[in-house]
Amino acid sequence: MSSSDPRAVPPFKVRPARRGDAQGIVTILNEIGATADSATFTWIISHPEVEVLVAADALDKVIGVVTLSHRPLLKVGGRAASIDELGVARGWVRKGVGRELLRRAVERARVLGVKRLEVQTFSAVTGELEAFFRATGFEPTSVGVFRLK
Repeated sequence: MSSSDPRAVPPFKVRPARRGDAQGIVTILNEIGATADSATFTWIISHPEVEVLVAADALDKVIGVVTLSHRPLLKVGGRAASIDELGVARGWVRKGVGRELLRRAVERARVLGVKRLEVQTFSAVTGELEAFFRATGFEPTSVGVFRLK
C-alpha cells in the first residue's frame, strides 16, 4: 500500500515502557475494563521479573501495552511466564498493534528460556478473542483457576 492509500496503517514502534508512559498505559487499561493506576505502574516497571512493552505512534504517544511476568516455577522445571496485560487504544484496534505486542512478548519469553507461557483474561472469552489468541499460537486450556475472595 502506498502512503496515500486511506487503508494504510499509520506506523508504530514497540519499545520498553518508561515511567513517563504511565498515564497512557493506565488510560488504555482502563478503556478495556482493567483497574489500573499510575502508582502501581511505577512499582511494576521497576520490578525485576516484570517487563512492560508499549507500542507508540509516530509522536511517541502510547497506543498499546503488554506486560510479561516471569519467574522460576518448580512444576515446570524452569521459568514460567504470563502475559498479564495486553491492551490497545480504541483507535488502533485491528491494526496489528496487539498482534505485534504479543509477538514481542513471546519472543522475549523465548530469550528467557521460558518453559510455559500463559495468557489470562479477566473478562469473558468471546469468539473473537479466542480466534485472536489461536491465530497467535495460543490454545485454551482446561486448567482451573481459583481465586481467594
